[in-house]
Amino acid sequence: MGQPVSGPLKNLPSILERLSFLPNLYLVGGAVRDILLGLEPEDLDFATSAPPEVVLRLAQEHGLEAIPTGLEYGTVTVLLGHHPYEVTTFRRDVETYGRHARVVWGQSIEEDLSRRDFTIGAIAMDAGGRVIDPYRGQADLEAKRLRAVGDPRQRFREDYLRVIRAGRLAARYGFEIESETLEAARQAASEVLSHVAVERVTAEFNKAFQNGTPSRFLRYLYDLGILQRLIPEFEGTDRLRQNPRWHPEGDVLTHVLEVVDRAEPEVRWHALLHDVGKRDTAEWKPEGWYSFHGHEVVGAERIPRIAQDLRLSSELRQELEVTTRLHMVPVLTPPTPGAIRRFQAQAGPHLLRLEQLCRADAGDRRDPAAWKFFEPQPVPVQPLLKGRHLVERGHTPGPEFGRLLKAAFAYQLETGETAIERLYQAALRAEGPQR
Repeated sequence: MGQPVSGPLKNLPSILERLSFLPNLYLVGGAVRDILLGLEPEDLDFATSAPPEVVLRLAQEHGLEAIPTGLEYGTVTVLLGHHPYEVTTFRRDVETYGRHARVVWGQSIEEDLSRRDFTIGAIAMDAGGRVIDPYRGQADLEAKRLRAVGDPRQRFREDYLRVIRAGRLAARYGFEIESETLEAARQAASEVLSHVAVERVTAEFNKAFQNGTPSRFLRYLYDLGILQRLIPEFEGTDRLRQNPRWHPEGDVLTHVLEVVDRAEPEVRWHALLHDVGKRDTAEWKPEGWYSFHGHEVVGAERIPRIAQDLRLSSELRQELEVTTRLHMVPVLTPPTPGAIRRFQAQAGPHLLRLEQLCRADAGDRRDPAAWKFFEPQPVPVQPLLKGRHLVERGHTPGPEFGRLLKAAFAYQLETGETAIERLYQAALRAEGPQR
């Protein structure tokens, strides 16, 4: 049955005690894996031999709130002190088709573990703190190896998302994917995006961006051909050599993956997509590398379609457009007061994310003067002349309004002027004979 687990989570015994009314109760899944690795689990999930209707009844008899969150799959959520814990009945697959399977209730924890994807997650712990490990998951943890339970080809056919999940788990824990499992993933890779909802794929990216080394995850997806099927602009970027003066790391793909690793988790989508316009702007130079003039503009134009394909939120899409379009300004533009004000006005509420991206992009190779673009400004970078000021001066709302306000704002950003009347006069001069 395995060996005792040393140093279990300090709150786990009390949780197991509270749930001890459930027969044959085990802690399962990623929680056991993380405990064995000495990590703090994100969630605690349990398995029991009791059918879900019995779990509901027993929980209520013991004064606990229980929610039937997935009865058809045997899952009940039990609340302990307002904290939810999933309890799932032992299951056995009768038929598998994609993510979902037709299941019947199983008879043992070993039978339940047999349907897991990877051995490091096919481990359970009983209330006495002993591990049940029928597929040698502990040995794989010690060897830093990711291996499928049983036949990897069958595991991936059951749910093609497991191909992507394999890369995420390997990257998160710094594991190598076992050779037979990796070969099965390669064989299944072309089927992934036609069988898995894109929302589930994007969720794996979001998880990968939170920890570990996401470049390993992304390189794995690229090597399997999945990344460039998902985002076609990545196709061939491993062959686009950049100017070695600025990019000693070499090709575009390698650069992007390094930026993703350097980026903080909240800007890793920004890092992944910041150079997405380079493939379509690449021009070969006789010096032996490519230039990418205007790639930031082309990349920003690609973002709406990419964001729609990936089902990213509209808020993130807008931010990605801004950060992609503007990330080269601190590199190419002298930091004059007017340039800084215009840059910050264009960045708007996304200035912080843009700075985070630029710092990840630069590494230690950026001119210190570039960071002046992110310094607080004594002069507002929001328009000071408003429509009401024009009405007060006898103007009627119409096309002229927009032109005057735009001209006043441009003058404000260029000169730093803050006096309303001077901004108004500058707008009139710019409007000229059109009035």
